[in-house]
Amino acid sequence: MVDVPANLDLGAVRVLIVEDERVIRQLVGRMLASLGIKEVTEASSAEAAWQYLAGPKSKLFDIVITDLTLPGVSGIGLIENIRALPSVRAKTLPVVVLTGSGDPATYKKAEAAGISGYLVKPISVDLLRRTMYRALTVPLVPPANAGGQKGFFTGKAAG
Repeated sequence: MVDVPANLDLGAVRVLIVEDERVIRQLVGRMLASLGIKEVTEASSAEAAWQYLAGPKSKLFDIVITDLTLPGVSGIGLIENIRALPSVRAKTLPVVVLTGSGDPATYKKAEAAGISGYLVKPISVDLLRRTMYRALTVPLVPPANAGGQKGFFTGKAAG
């Protein structure tokens, strides 16, 4: 379990939610608002997200929360495209997966693409808070002495 400071202020965090289901986007948006996050941008596909990440609507984000099953380009494809951008920021931008799949093979694919966290729906506000805190504070690529830990798995157990 991640220890999160009681006085954690997430108000200035800029979040991009990539989720094709409008109800889930709205629910996650409300969860983020309950954590004090004021700047949330929503995209219904990887292509729409790309407009905010590298296209004409380009913005700076502190974290991306994405589903894996999206129309067109998948969440894995989106993460790979983010990591392929030339900026250092794109290579270390925290990306948290929020998916319905607790399948270990799916997790491994997401981990290989360069995720900072993996959540299996349904989630609680507290789990979202802890996952975001860790994603925002733990470097994506750990130091060599970190025992080889790259990603982490949170949410309900696979099975």
